[in-house]
Amino acid sequence: MFHEPVYTIGHAAKKLGVAVPTLRMYEHAGLIIPHRTPSNRRLYSRHDIEYLEVILDLIRNQGLNIEAIKRMLALIPCWRIIDCPKETREKCPAYTDSNVPCWLMHKNPCGKYKEECSSCDVYLSCPKMLRDPKQIVRSWGETDKSNN
Repeated sequence: MFHEPVYTIGHAAKKLGVAVPTLRMYEHAGLIIPHRTPSNRRLYSRHDIEYLEVILDLIRNQGLNIEAIKRMLALIPCWRIIDCPKETREKCPAYTDSNVPCWLMHKNPCGKYKEECSSCDVYLSCPKMLRDPKQIVRSWGETDKSNN
């Protein structure tokens, strides 16, 4: 139920205390990937609402802007979360030099397109990682240790 898309964009905006264009802006920036119905309506899950609450906290209370949040998201070691083989990782732009999260690449490294990214463990881990940015740094350290 947590990942089931149930809130319309209007309901999500009201629940979060923001304007509908703000949610569209976050989607356009690639911070959030709402579910789309066959008629192209946006629907948000409880996970999306939680994730947006974290984003709003970073903007309102921590003084970050959208670009800073995107760069933080780019630091999440997606290859570790989805357990990419070393040979795949070494050719992957998300591993080598990306300044954006993997789901913002034209065709992202794991071969999935944007619609599938919303259910990927990397994307789903974002609220937890953004709440505790040190966890991102710890994940990188664990990655480095496992490669030695």
